[in-house]
Amino acid sequence: MRDLSYPLIYQPDKANGAMRPGRGLVALAGLAAVCIGLVAVRGLLTGNWWFFTTLTWNLFLAFFPLGVVLVLRDLRAAGFRQRALLLSSLAIWLAFLPNAPYLITDLFHIRSVGQPLLWFDTMTFFLFAQTGLLAGLYSLLVVHRMLRPLLGVWQTWAVVLLFQGLSGFGVYLGRFGRWNSWDVLAQPTSLLRAILLAYHDHLSIKLTLAYGFVLVALYVAFHWYVAYDKRT
Repeated sequence: MRDLSYPLIYQPDKANGAMRPGRGLVALAGLAAVCIGLVAVRGLLTGNWWFFTTLTWNLFLAFFPLGVVLVLRDLRAAGFRQRALLLSSLAIWLAFLPNAPYLITDLFHIRSVGQPLLWFDTMTFFLFAQTGLLAGLYSLLVVHRMLRPLLGVWQTWAVVLLFQGLSGFGVYLGRFGRWNSWDVLAQPTSLLRAILLAYHDHLSIKLTLAYGFVLVALYVAFHWYVAYDKRT
């Protein structure tokens, strides 16, 4: 089967043969621009910039894992194939990956929105969540394509689906434990203790299973579409 991650992320420029951003990256950039535009308009109209700063920062964190794996893939294509580089980059990517689906939980803030802005904010939160989720799916697709030659087809599937399950747990840690991705370096001992004690909280199990299942289903559908869409 063709490796279709390149048309989605990069495409060759027919004029000079150089690689240019693919339609996937262009679409994500467009969605991100619309998201930022919506919260900027809200800030200008209401004078409340909390939505702008919070949602824009969360969107940046959702895109960060995609940036990490794109840089990693380009380095490997340039000949930097050290195992230490691969493992360390994937560790950073995995630590930040839950930030992509985490944007879904920002819909929780809808309950505190007043009636005049309810429908505007509902649309805004939804678009942010959708954009962050797509950024996470694209980054997982790149990792999938990168690991498949190294691990094999079924082993790679097992690993990437495990990553989605871990993302579900990461959403719990971020929303209810109030942990951040950089706490892996800033507070590693405290974070490890929180992870080990999480099983005492029944919500952690329920939310991890629920989010993990949905994220796995979404990635399987996303991968199936990318792999078999003849237009890509």
